[in-house]
Order: sequence, then structure tokens, then C-alpha cells
Amino acid sequence: MASTIKSVAHLSRDLGINEETLIREGIMEYIKSRIKACMRDRLEIMSRYQVPSLDEFEKKVQDGSIPEHPGWEDLITLENIENSINKLKMELSHVGDISIT
Repeated sequence: MASTIKSVAHLSRDLGINEETLIREGIMEYIKSRIKACMRDRLEIMSRYQVPSLDEFEKKVQDGSIPEHPGWEDLITLENIENSINKLKMELSHVGDISIT
């Protein structure tokens, strides 16, 4: 941990921004990259089945337009991805509350 603190101090001096800003912006960018990765995964699954939304996907699995296997598994994966995106967005909104002391 001490080496991380030294790295942050060194980097903040080199970039000319304070350490708190560097940490906050780093966390924000990390969370944004995770959201983008989840969105890519969601788009890949939805494109495979040519559905515009999670609700439409579920309807098509229920009415048999999408085969149950692997449809149900992919639906569960999509629901988990949606939950992850929502959780990450919530965490992103809390990053502004971070104060390093």
C-alpha cells in the first residue's frame, strides 16, 4: 500500500493535479470502463437474438420465438449484466462523495 501511495503522489506531481482528484478520476474512469464492457456484452447477446430490449428478449423466450436453450441461460446472463450496470452506475454517482484524508 505504501508503494501505491508513493506512486499516486509522484503521478499527481507529474500531472499537476492533486492526489484526491487523481484518485477520484481514476475510479470514475475504471467504473466507466466496466459499464462499457457490460454494455458490449449486453449488445452482443441482444444482437445474436435480434432483440431491442430485455423485455422483448424475455417475451420471445416465453412465446418460443427464441429456443428455451440457450435462451433462458442468456436471459439470466442479460439480467445479471443489467444488474451490474445499474450497480456500477450507482457506484459512479457516489464517487463524488469520496474524500481522501
